Amino acid sequence: MSIKAKASTKKAAPAKAPTKAKPTKATPAEAPENAIKVLKKGSCPSLSDTGMLSYEVGADDSGETYYRITANNAGGFFSKEWVAWSKIYAACNQCDWLTSIHLRSLFNGKSVNTAGFLLAALKDQGLIQRREGKSRHYVLTDKARKAATPV
Repeated sequence: MSIKAKASTKKAAPAKAPTKAKPTKATPAEAPENAIKVLKKGSCPSLSDTGMLSYEVGADDSGETYYRITANNAGGFFSKEWVAWSKIYAACNQCDWLTSIHLRSLFNGKSVNTAGFLLAALKDQGLIQRREGKSRHYVLTDKARKAATPV
């Protein structure tokens, strides 16, 4: 049998079934940026005390409070997206103590730094505090638990 004949007797590979698109990470539903009015600007040291962060507290027309990081003088990337206090509180309230890892799902994955920077801003606002005896664990304060929409 010739080489040509052998090649023509090979079975064609079965057609592959179309692959399903991978699900995308659910993004938090937030108010459009232009619908949030800045109520307060603040600055605080990062949790590691290696730089200064700037943040804003805002609110939308419904009265929902939002937080975002706006600057970091020590380098390190972060996201400037607004995050609703109700989502922050829900993430923090799911456990007895928290770290920045508990807040990562609130962001669209632009930087792992953002969650830690948000913790620093929440600490500056008196909404979280260090867990006694633990340098990297935080708990909600009574102020956070009492306030529906803190500013």
